[in-house]
Amino acid sequence: MKIKANEICKIIKGTLIGDPNINISSFSNIENAKKGNVTFLADMRYKKYIDSTEASLIIVPRINIKTEKTIIKVDNPVERFIEILNLFSPKKTEKREIAQSAKINQNSKISQNVFIGENSVIQENTKINSNCIINSNTFIGKNTKIGSNTQIGPNVTIYPNTEIGENCIIHAGVVIGSEGFGFIQKKDGIIKIPQIGKTIIKNNVEIGSNTTIDRGTFNNTTINSGVKLDNLIQVGHNVTIGENTIIAAQTGIAGSTKIGKNCMIGGQVAIADHITIGNNVKIAGKSGVIKNVPNNKILQGHLAFNIKDFQKSYIHFKNLTKIVSDIEQLKEKNKIANNN
Repeated sequence: MKIKANEICKIIKGTLIGDPNINISSFSNIENAKKGNVTFLADMRYKKYIDSTEASLIIVPRINIKTEKTIIKVDNPVERFIEILNLFSPKKTEKREIAQSAKINQNSKISQNVFIGENSVIQENTKINSNCIINSNTFIGKNTKIGSNTQIGPNVTIYPNTEIGENCIIHAGVVIGSEGFGFIQKKDGIIKIPQIGKTIIKNNVEIGSNTTIDRGTFNNTTINSGVKLDNLIQVGHNVTIGENTIIAAQTGIAGSTKIGKNCMIGGQVAIADHITIGNNVKIAGKSGVIKNVPNNKILQGHLAFNIKDFQKSYIHFKNLTKIVSDIEQLKEKNKIANNN
């Protein structure tokens, strides 16, 4: 596929400076781009590459940039570059058919235009709505509901009584609705608590590979609309995650915790059970959160506290050896002075 710079400019509604007739055939990051590539500049740390890059076209913010390169100025280079990526990477259309090796219970309901891959299992009373894609070796338990246009990757396990909304993307190896980690310790052993709640995934949710979401004990585990979960995340029983929250890899969320809307949680964050995290909260990677967090807070550290306080404290921590040495020297001088 080839498209001219002026055509791209019309699509992303930008301002073109340079040659409008340059042909663009692919895309790349700014450091490695070659002739015929389109790239973008959003982070000013990469501005140093603007003249050395071989890219034929650069999408840039609406700021003063001096360069001989052909550029298109836009309000948000990242969002506009995503539009270009979609232009060059149209969605693949699967041939909508049901594999002969798939085992589908006769009491399940499969709507029109659904793809079901090899060796998948669909149990009784499950409803799969139109335009879904169920890839190979996936298990979907009884009484499950899956909304229209949802894509489920290979080797996914969806336990019974799960509800998944429309336009979701479930990547390979995900487990939804497994038993929560519920036990009571007694002197003579450990008692297992039955986990009889559901897992509810609402619309436009994306779940990364090998993430596990446990079903509720009595109440439901709920992932609200627009949530994006990275790979290798553990979501405990009875957890609620609010709309449009995004969580990075290897984060663990213990049972019955509530996370608000529009939060951003970094990788390897540990979140304790039975706490509430408010809306618009940001938590830096490797933080530990053990108590309630009000709306609009930014946290970092183990155990997590206000990000500015943490950063100030960390500066002192790095200088701790020198500070201790200075104190010891002052003590020695004071001792000598007292002896005199």
